[in-house]
Amino acid sequence: MDIESMNIFQLEEYLKELKEELAELDGQRPKDEMSERFEDWADEHEELEDTIDDVCDRIDEIAQNKAE
Repeated sequence: MDIESMNIFQLEEYLKELKEELAELDGQRPKDEMSERFEDWADEHEELEDTIDDVCDRIDEIAQNKAE
């Protein structure tokens, strides 16, 4: 999804969806941290956290531009 083209309302909705997806993913954490399944889960988890960070940064950027 192109977060650069989204307005703040779309970003906030997208952020809500991402956080719900992260919570769901947290509930699916494999117990065996040495397994390939855990590695795949961890990669997906990290990617989702990175996307959440990007969206939060974009929201902050828009809010800062409006304040100026």
